[in-house]
Amino acid sequence: MKVLAFGEIMDGGISVFSSVAKVDADLLIISFGGSIRIDNPYRYLEQYLLELGQLLLQQEKIGRIEFDFKELDFCNSNGFYIIMDITEMIIDAVPGSITVKRLKGDDWQQETLPILLNVDEPEIETRTTFEEFADI
Repeated sequence: MKVLAFGEIMDGGISVFSSVAKVDADLLIISFGGSIRIDNPYRYLEQYLLELGQLLLQQEKIGRIEFDFKELDFCNSNGFYIIMDITEMIIDAVPGSITVKRLKGDDWQQETLPILLNVDEPEIETRTTFEEFADI
């Protein structure tokens, strides 16, 4: 497995949110963890978004996506927009199947992730499978 890019939000010298993009054969794995509670997450994650976009253009073998939200504790509305930008860019760049790992007891993940990923669009809905996990 190879790490492509890493983005994080720091608060008081402690990482409070992180996202890691990794490649394993033809699978792109994007994980989200921690909490986004700030007004402008782009200030911290814009470079990650740009770098990831450039790196995706160079990855010819990627054919599947896995989004892992199991360790995302909290996301305010501003965080919703940066995560939506990250996921949309990846979905547009990678044509294959999409697996979304989420917690079955987390109302935000259950209700918001389908909206965030535009699962109501038929072309995305047919590609997307949700894997449910017990709360951590």
